[in-house]
Amino acid sequence: MFIDTPDLVEGTPTVSTLPSLPARPARLNHLVVSSLIDEIVSGNLPAGAILPPEQVMCQDFKVSRSVIRESVKLLEEKGLVIARQGQGTTVQPVQSWSLLDPLILEAYIRNDRSLTIFDDLMEVRAALESQMARKAALRLTEEQLEELHRRVLELESLLDDTELYTEADIAYHGLIADLSGHLLARSILRTVQPTALANAYYGRTHRSIDDNQRSHHGHATIYEALLHRDPDAAAKAVEEHILGGWETYKLSLIDPRTMASHGES
Repeated sequence: MFIDTPDLVEGTPTVSTLPSLPARPARLNHLVVSSLIDEIVSGNLPAGAILPPEQVMCQDFKVSRSVIRESVKLLEEKGLVIARQGQGTTVQPVQSWSLLDPLILEAYIRNDRSLTIFDDLMEVRAALESQMARKAALRLTEEQLEELHRRVLELESLLDDTELYTEADIAYHGLIADLSGHLLARSILRTVQPTALANAYYGRTHRSIDDNQRSHHGHATIYEALLHRDPDAAAKAVEEHILGGWETYKLSLIDPRTMASHGES
């Protein structure tokens, strides 16, 4: 809930932050930044809104002006706001946000009820991993192929354990990414994956033994393409594996019969 404050620019509303933080906690600027990010990403502070004056935010958050100024500077670096002398600090549209920033991505994921961000994440993941598989197919050594084969056998041994299979699945994809030598793509995934995996939806395509079986077929197909050093087949296998698994999981969220088969209430 927010309260109106006097306009800084005629015709532009300003909104006050909620004074919900305890008095003078540690790492004050981090807590202020996190709170403001959540308000912006959730739409409570929409694009075009003006942040409250410094003195109002100082009172709301029970912090000093220096903490508020540092927090606003960090928000500006993340593309969420822009500060102009005499015009206040304006919330920017989503196109300006640094969505790979962990704080912004986490807030975006948490506030997205449509799963659109997960669709985008899976498409990005599929595009990056398919290119890494393409490169891996052309450079893997015999020893590296043997290691991948051992990982496939390990996955097969874990088909009856949904939790351990998921962990081994992530490790399998990570190994291919590492062996590809595609440093930039690997770095992007390492930036996004921890935040995404912390959410209940992303990565949870293994809900049953049947899901493990479907996933394992994809892993085996990827390995066979890499074994035959076929970059096109490897890229296609990765893309179909990731996007197909995600589409199947999404159906389980909306189809009660599928959810029942997955053990959902």
